[in-house]
Amino acid sequence: MIENLGILGLFLISFIASSLYPLGSEVFVAMFIKLGYDKYLVLLVATLGNTLGTLSTYAIGYFGTNLILHSRFKENIKKAIKYVNITKKFGSLCAFFTFLPIIGDIFALALGITRCNLAKMIIFVTLGKTLRYYLIIHFISA
Repeated sequence: MIENLGILGLFLISFIASSLYPLGSEVFVAMFIKLGYDKYLVLLVATLGNTLGTLSTYAIGYFGTNLILHSRFKENIKKAIKYVNITKKFGSLCAFFTFLPIIGDIFALALGITRCNLAKMIIFVTLGKTLRYYLIIHFISA
């Protein structure tokens, strides 16, 4: 079904995978490469979708009131509190690691909670996600 949506489907999967909903976009990136989509287009779309998804998680941490955060994301908040001290210490550098499974979403949430500089965060998130997708595409294409 997702291949019927084409590149828009890849964008949506990449966005959702980078929110607090657990989903692996890497499999879909590999699938789109195997289906013959242009590797640079796949890299661009997956990175853009995944970066925007991360920013939505950041926004939940940044704008979320205690009521929303604790009622809807209770388990992730417990984890995020552990990462708050890390993000306070290393700041936007932590955004680079938002590409990592499981803890990446928690870093994004913690970065929002600590009100990390948005411009720096976007740069490091984009770098990390671009590198991850580049490596996946490189190994799939080789």
